[in-house]
Amino acid sequence: MGNIIKLAISLGIGVGIVYWFVSQMSDKDKEDVLAYIKKANYLFVILPIVFGLISNYFRAQRWRLLLKPLGYNPGIFNTFFSVMIMYFLNLFFPRLGEVSRCGILSRYEKVPLDKAIGTMVLERLCDVLCLGIIVLILITTQADKFWKLYNKSKSDFGDIIAKYQINPTVKYSIYAGVLLIIVGFIAYRINKQGLKPLLKDTKEKVMGLIGGIISIKDIGNPLEFVFHTIMIWVCYFLMGYLGFFMFPETSHLPAVAALMGLAFSAIAFSLTPGGLGLFPIFMKLILVVYGIPETSSAPISYGLVQWSAQTASVLIGGVLSLLLLAIFNREPSLNEVSPKT
Repeated sequence: MGNIIKLAISLGIGVGIVYWFVSQMSDKDKEDVLAYIKKANYLFVILPIVFGLISNYFRAQRWRLLLKPLGYNPGIFNTFFSVMIMYFLNLFFPRLGEVSRCGILSRYEKVPLDKAIGTMVLERLCDVLCLGIIVLILITTQADKFWKLYNKSKSDFGDIIAKYQINPTVKYSIYAGVLLIIVGFIAYRINKQGLKPLLKDTKEKVMGLIGGIISIKDIGNPLEFVFHTIMIWVCYFLMGYLGFFMFPETSHLPAVAALMGLAFSAIAFSLTPGGLGLFPIFMKLILVVYGIPETSSAPISYGLVQWSAQTASVLIGGVLSLLLLAIFNREPSLNEVSPKT
């Protein structure tokens, strides 16, 4: 019954987000997506999704590698499901999934939350470094196109960012609510246990967080960490590059255009939930810069189809991961427990 309830809640959230995303699209956007979905080569719609899932596998393996020096060896399934759920929850509220995946591993694999968060922070720092390397390559080899795209997006997309970002009142209300809960919890702990035990516990948590961040220095096989990191970003690149072959109009685009798309999609995903609104427009600008006629509906439709397919895969994968997480970690019912003799 518990699993049925969890599935119902997960499906409800997933359907709600899909409805919300679709409602943000104009009628023309919907018509373009439908028209291009009908003419698309479905092999190259599916392959980017497959590589997206593979990238999550490498991310899960890299995370497990960081946790081993701390004395924890979480299972691959629970770690992979937590990564899938991270992306799912990030569609609903940016960065919510980052902490949630640490909470999932803490619950099901008994990894202390502070240490899990520390390793997550380290992971993100590595990703920022990788993104910086990509941007440096683009500035060096594609300077004119890169700065043209950057300045265009900076000057033209302020209203779009404001439209698709979470309402500031809602956002700050959530922050205030979280702060109020933290203050209330601290006051409760001080009243119940005194200040010294609280300070001691806080110190232990901070040290655990720092231990997670510096866990990279104790990795037994640094080359394996580098391998997983490179493969994550290779998969991201292939998601964009293989997507070009969905349509005849974009199939001739060079690999560097996919690298440019990777850099600007990171900006889109950091500004709006799931890149909503921004991702298709960034992709349109990139395709136009690389020679696709702006009068054609191919540039915007490419981004919309890519975004729709990836978002659908994240939603479906997130819902299934929530369900499988509950099933894989199911506690035995009373009649399944052997009676003591």
